[in-house]
Amino acid sequence: MTTLAEMLQIISFVILIISSGFYFRHLEQCRREKKLSMFERSMYISIQFAFFWLAVSLLFTVFV
Repeated sequence: MTTLAEMLQIISFVILIISSGFYFRHLEQCRREKKLSMFERSMYISIQFAFFWLAVSLLFTVFV
């Protein structure tokens, strides 16, 4: 049962990463066309931070 829960957690994590990547691309396209709203700007910045911390955590798990 633990293995199933871990697999579901990994699948949901991957889906979150992929969907946030697509939303980030959408926000970049909107940013080129028009000025982003306050909410869009905050999402744009928070997704950048999330991807940065994801990369840092993956580097820590690989090299430490």
